[in-house]
Amino acid sequence: MAHPWPQGFESEFFSPDEFDHPDLMDPGYIKNLDMLRMRCGFAVRINDDARTRAELEHLYRKEIAKGQKWPSDSAHAGEDEHGEPLPQAVRASDIEPVPGSHPTLTYEEMELELLYQILRMWKEGHWPKLGLGVETGHLHVDDTPRLGAKRPAFWVAVSR
Repeated sequence: MAHPWPQGFESEFFSPDEFDHPDLMDPGYIKNLDMLRMRCGFAVRINDDARTRAELEHLYRKEIAKGQKWPSDSAHAGEDEHGEPLPQAVRASDIEPVPGSHPTLTYEEMELELLYQILRMWKEGHWPKLGLGVETGHLHVDDTPRLGAKRPAFWVAVSR
């Protein structure tokens, strides 16, 4: 089933309705997410995608209030400090397998397959600026050229 996007393209698996800010997402990145889903053979849920400046400031309000460093250059950032869309669309999302969406794989096996396919796509050059975070409850995957000096990158963290 084809899903039409506001940017004028279609995706096979992911609907714009699954994203908080589909208008801020990069079409090439969405097409790569489609490829990832097809390769995995099970459903993948989008937990988070592009974030507005206001959403980032709310998420990191404690750090901001204390004058501490916070990721103002987050791969999820879709807007500049004035709330205007960044020149480059967002190429980041937090994802997880949908439990029970594969007939034989356990949830843990689906997580491992998802990791394997993400790394395979990096190795094949689909995501050359890969940022891969293994976090509690989801995987963060981005391919953000503006963070190229910090990519590829891998981390393990606790979700906010």
